[in-house]
Amino acid sequence: MADLYVDPVGKPYFLLEDDRLVTGNPLGVNTYSFYDSSLGSPDYVDVTNPFQILVYYREYGTAVVLDRTLSELDRIDLFANPNIQQPGAIARSYDNGIWVFDNWDYRLLRLDDSGRIDQQTNNLRLQLGIAAPPSAIFVDRNAVILHFPDKNRLAVFTNYGQFQYWVDTPPAEQLSWYAPRLLGTSTSHGEGWLWSPPARKVRTLSRLPTAARTATRILAGPGGEYLAVQPGVPGLSSGMLEEKN
Repeated sequence: MADLYVDPVGKPYFLLEDDRLVTGNPLGVNTYSFYDSSLGSPDYVDVTNPFQILVYYREYGTAVVLDRTLSELDRIDLFANPNIQQPGAIARSYDNGIWVFDNWDYRLLRLDDSGRIDQQTNNLRLQLGIAAPPSAIFVDRNAVILHFPDKNRLAVFTNYGQFQYWVDTPPAEQLSWYAPRLLGTSTSHGEGWLWSPPARKVRTLSRLPTAARTATRILAGPGGEYLAVQPGVPGLSSGMLEEKN
């Protein structure tokens, strides 16, 4: 297993080492699967809306939209959008649009379901003094978050694209978003932290459990538990995360 994603009702999706995205068939006959050999390995998968799953290939500026059986519904060519010069990180908006960061002029854009820009920020390099584009966008119902790994900071915006505040984070080898929880882990040191909007600070975790430290991907669940996928092992493992007092 290469990566793990979990939709809002708890259904897991796995990105395998051969770049196939798979999920279980409720009938139990086989698994649903998606793979495009012309695009290769996806840079981002968003299962926020399991009826319109986004699989993004940044090099090609292409987002493939899948249904709940992982059958292709549509393709979005961001390079063909005249209003986007250099598409970077993307994420599904809470109301089924798409947030895109334009690495050319440092604007955060929201596209509607027709691909038109219906919201955009000013140049954030000038407004926020950033020197590099964000590596990822995380979306909660009331917040849009940009991650700047070079500064170990999160920039929190409203879901209308208005900047609110910064959050400083400890360094992390891996970030995992399972709305509304962002989990940062450094498995080589057995350390981790949690953050959820609208908090202004992260919460430090006690030492990560051994099983979590060996996981390919670990997500923070809603009740203090974690969900993880282990190398070469199908299915999920789970356990509890404990915060430091």
